[in-house]
Amino acid sequence: MQARAFFYRSALSAAALALALAGAQAAPRRANLFTPPAGVALTGLTKAPTAAGDALPLDASQTPSLVALTASKLRVEPAPPDDLDLAWTLLPDDQRGVALALQDWVGAPDVARDASRRAQRGKIAGAYAARQFAPFWTDASGWRESAASAISRLRAANEDGLDLRGLAIPSTERDASVANELALSEAVATYAHQARGGRLQPERLSRLIGAKTAPPDPAQVLITVAGANERAGETLQGYNPPHYGYEQLREKLIELRSHRAGLPELTDTLAAAEEGVAQTDAMPPARSKRRRMETLGGASTSHLEAEIIANMERWRWLPRDMGDERIEVNIPDFELAVIRNGAVTHRTRVIVGKEETPTPIFSDEMVEIIVNPSWYVPQSIIQKEWHGGVGAGYQVSYRNGQMVVRQPPGEKNALGRIKFVFPNDFAVYMHDTPSRGLFAQSHRAFSHGCMRVDQPFALAEAVLGPGSGWSEERVKKLVGDNERYINLRKPLPVHVVYFTAYVDDMGRLVQRPDLYGYSARVRKALGFSG
Repeated sequence: MQARAFFYRSALSAAALALALAGAQAAPRRANLFTPPAGVALTGLTKAPTAAGDALPLDASQTPSLVALTASKLRVEPAPPDDLDLAWTLLPDDQRGVALALQDWVGAPDVARDASRRAQRGKIAGAYAARQFAPFWTDASGWRESAASAISRLRAANEDGLDLRGLAIPSTERDASVANELALSEAVATYAHQARGGRLQPERLSRLIGAKTAPPDPAQVLITVAGANERAGETLQGYNPPHYGYEQLREKLIELRSHRAGLPELTDTLAAAEEGVAQTDAMPPARSKRRRMETLGGASTSHLEAEIIANMERWRWLPRDMGDERIEVNIPDFELAVIRNGAVTHRTRVIVGKEETPTPIFSDEMVEIIVNPSWYVPQSIIQKEWHGGVGAGYQVSYRNGQMVVRQPPGEKNALGRIKFVFPNDFAVYMHDTPSRGLFAQSHRAFSHGCMRVDQPFALAEAVLGPGSGWSEERVKKLVGDNERYINLRKPLPVHVVYFTAYVDDMGRLVQRPDLYGYSARVRKALGFSG
């Protein structure tokens, strides 16, 4: 009995390995699931000996069988599973059905040309093989509780701006067949993939987008969601961003679609949302109720819906834990906010990069503040704008044959009197500016990529935080001719984001101009026209 159990485990382990490898490379063949021991395979091979080049003809009567096998080209002709195969007969009916179905499912013609979908199916097949082909969603009595919960969430995927069209989402009112089992697994894995930002690769939209997405492993998704039982749907939805800003946009999307469905009680709410769009210095004011409703209904409604979804998608680019204490800079809003314990403790205007020299999108950590900074002029400015010339007040040196231009600290320094440093791949930072009159402009895109901040010493106090001992007045006392450094007690996360639609503190939907065209690119990548 012990020997029989050992053989059963060994055979299934080999089957699992064969299926996992096949799913990652090519469509597995059914016989791979039941690979016999090596000795049996060798004796059962159909070989077609051929002589290559000057090789001697093979004579089975004179040549040892092992030499003949290794010196000839072999043609393997797998046979279907033998009903007498011990591992096959030991499989329960439901597991045997899953094992057989997986072979054709992974290599189905409808996914043959879709590399990502084929790869996902291969990983799902590996998840089944690892559990000896036991179903995730069904048992002897039919659908499990987790299946009903997961299906309910899948049918509401559009509430999160996800697109599961093209997938067969089963119903628990239908037969708990193997085909429906696999269809549910694929839909769950696809939902989680999209929810974590797997539909887009942000860096392909622009080299100045440093955001990274990390779609979850499909096998782990199935284990986690199916194992949540009655909370499977809630667990699945948890793959979406946990941020409050995302949740607010999600609610607005639901409201908008309810309005389109003809619920009149939402008309005033959405009109108020659109009215709130224009009440800041970034957009012209709404001129009439008619204009507001034209934005909310009819042909333009689909554009607003797509814009909300595009912004929800950009929330998926951010770290799931942004930090209880952090700085957020929203480029289209020309604004910076310091957040502590979920509340904005400081807000100020910023100047961002021009359309031709955009401020990059990324997350990093601020580590220090420099008072009286020097400015080392970027080579791009020296060559493209100064054409190799240098004005008065700059110091010139040479390093490895290249001209280095430094502007020493002072009132006219391009960085002003203070600089906020957070090392990053784009070599940008926040700083003061001697051109403070630019902050009165509503459209503040004037820089070469760095962010110029209004009232920088007040920002320094907010960044250093309560209890640090660094007040605005104390920081100002460091102003002079030499660089002075203030190290933060702990690094402060900085998130440079790009949201053209968000919900403000009054619950109003706010829209901003698509300064760099990124929102249009996201909409197009998600399949929205216009």
